[in-house]
Amino acid sequence: MRFLLAFVIFVMAAPAWAERFALVLGNGAYQYETPLKNAATDARDMANKLRDMGFQVYEGIDLTREQSLGLVQQFSRAVSYEDTALFYFAGHGMQLGSDNYILPVDARPGSEASLTDSSIRLQSILRTLENAADTRIIILDACRNNPFVRDSASRSTAPSRGLMKMEAGVGSFIAFATEPGNVAADGTGRNSPFTQALLRHISTPGADIHALMRAVRGDVMGSTNDTQVPWENSALLRQVFLGPSDQRQETPQIQTPAIRKSDPLQNFPYYVGGLDPYGDGFLALRNGASSNSTLLAKMTENTPLQVLSQSGSWMNVTTPNGQSGWAHSRWIYCCRVGTNPSTRQAVETPPPPPRMTCEDLWYARNSIFAAHGYCFKSARGKAAFDHLPCIPGLAAGDVPLTSSERNEVNRLKALERQQGC
Repeated sequence: MRFLLAFVIFVMAAPAWAERFALVLGNGAYQYETPLKNAATDARDMANKLRDMGFQVYEGIDLTREQSLGLVQQFSRAVSYEDTALFYFAGHGMQLGSDNYILPVDARPGSEASLTDSSIRLQSILRTLENAADTRIIILDACRNNPFVRDSASRSTAPSRGLMKMEAGVGSFIAFATEPGNVAADGTGRNSPFTQALLRHISTPGADIHALMRAVRGDVMGSTNDTQVPWENSALLRQVFLGPSDQRQETPQIQTPAIRKSDPLQNFPYYVGGLDPYGDGFLALRNGASSNSTLLAKMTENTPLQVLSQSGSWMNVTTPNGQSGWAHSRWIYCCRVGTNPSTRQAVETPPPPPRMTCEDLWYARNSIFAAHGYCFKSARGKAAFDHLPCIPGLAAGDVPLTSSERNEVNRLKALERQQGC
């Protein structure tokens, strides 16, 4: 029963596996101004690079304002809070008053009102990403010399050719092609100087996002004779790596200790289990009961644990080497073989989780839909989930499941078929 409760809490609070998503927009074919030469190519090359790096990419080239907003919403529905969301934009951007805007291809020059009405407020996109994922990487190659600026009627709030400084919210990293208020080069080759350097360094193994930007900054300053200096603002809570993970050594891992028969295993009956062998391969130990909390260490498969308390789907745990913190209960199991003092022995692999009954499988599968606000019509569904808020008129086929959630639903359905449910 404990397994079922932890599982249901998990599916309603977070996706089954953290993933990496990228939204890539590139606007060059402006309808009312001279087109940009490289913006679309920059975006296409970046989208292909990110796909090669394992990102699920949502790509939009030369989109109108309506098309852009639609793709942003589609992207935000696909991302879950535990995921990493990357947003890249190449094209025209401007500062107007206290806000930054990116310009779709149907942006209209003229008065400030026409510019703002036909553009997209950058802060609104960042707010959407903040609500969608706990780690956000924003990359803006959007400070190119902007012909829209010259038609501004008012000098008091005239738009700027560069972007203003933007403060990164907690969990965000924002990279600019150049410093606030300055103009970035579009480039004479295939890519802009900024995107060219980014493509060169973004997949560097073992380089976190700050080291990556230092390398990009050096390349761009060198290629532009120090006239363009890439800028960044960061409020990340942990190191973020975009390249391969095989050389990541930034946080010490808690290795499973060798267990001897004399060890007091009865004090550590729980253990880390069920980690995705193709994922990061660790369970995060944090200083609070939230995925936004600071990462203290990485616990590998089969790490023994003592559970001190629980808050929702998070457990306060201690490891044999004395480290304490919070970890998600999805990957914590009880009870380890050998916790009985008379039968203590080394454990090489964790036992399989308890078999779920047909009722368990049905409840777990439908909890995913309930968490997205689906209103159940059957008596069984109403009895189980009527206490949760729902969205009237939302059809089951329109529930915005993430790819992880769809995979989990299909897995549960397969188990139901196997068990003849």
